[in-house]
Amino acid sequence: MKKRATIKDVAALAGVSAATVSRVLDDRPEISTETKMKVRAACAQLGYVPNAAARGLTGQATHTIGLVVPDISNPYFSGMATAIEQTAASHGYRVFLSNSLRKEERELQAIENFAARQVDGILIIPISPRTLSHHHVILGNLPCVYLGANHDTDCSYVMTDNEAGAYDAARYLIRLGHRDILFLGGRPTSRTREQRIHGFHRALSEAGLKGRELPAPPDVTLMRQWSYEAASELLKGPLPDAIFAFSDMTALKVLEAAEERGIRIPEDVSLLGYDNIAFAALPRIHLTTVSQHKFQQSRIAVERLLEKINGSDELTADLLEPELIIRSTCARKPS
Repeated sequence: MKKRATIKDVAALAGVSAATVSRVLDDRPEISTETKMKVRAACAQLGYVPNAAARGLTGQATHTIGLVVPDISNPYFSGMATAIEQTAASHGYRVFLSNSLRKEERELQAIENFAARQVDGILIIPISPRTLSHHHVILGNLPCVYLGANHDTDCSYVMTDNEAGAYDAARYLIRLGHRDILFLGGRPTSRTREQRIHGFHRALSEAGLKGRELPAPPDVTLMRQWSYEAASELLKGPLPDAIFAFSDMTALKVLEAAEERGIRIPEDVSLLGYDNIAFAALPRIHLTTVSQHKFQQSRIAVERLLEKINGSDELTADLLEPELIIRSTCARKPS
């Protein structure tokens, strides 16, 4: 029987002291990122996990799944988390949740903590594709499935077609007679935004239109506050024919700013969101939006992860078609 790796083995391989390894595992801020990555790589190579990990001691499955989300206060992600927990429970699994708060270091720490707890697999909604190489180091052979657009080709993922969703939404606005259409929100570094912008401009280009963009600053921290302030400034005029919001949360801030400025939606400006969160269907809001089928995504992601936990090493790619949900915030432009 192979001897289980110790903290001294990790220290020797990484070329650091055992105390430094312990500090890295505690995510102490005084340890450099370079040192942390060396230690994490050594842990992955040796298959080392802290002694507190139950499965490491028993050699048996824990029937638990780790879930990393960017922002649980966002109804889109909380809806996915609920669906994931329900699907996992139906298969006899519990879900541990970690909120990265859209910070790369917190995301990496969450994955490391789940690996240390010896969960059977991890579902990750990553904030950026930049951290994926670090994910691979930490995960080792731990089963993992990604949700959303921030993935690479060397992993399994579930997502909807952002470009197709934005293309269909923009074409709908054009069919209503709108010509001056503004795409509002989303960080310029966001891969999700990049895909939606591509679909947006493709639809406008086919119609001989250019459209406009107003992205959020790349370093913005309070996205909802920025969305409200940007919409409030935008609605001072002259008004665009229509606003295509990056997300429903952005669209809700547009509605708030419009009400305060006496701008009527959709009589003065048509408004279209993205995500189809629960709030979008409320009678006073009734937002036209694009559904990403978050519950279906969540169910498929859990099922794919369980396949890996049960021994499958196949890389899977599930790309769902989005759906335009037509409600009351878009109107035909008067002749």
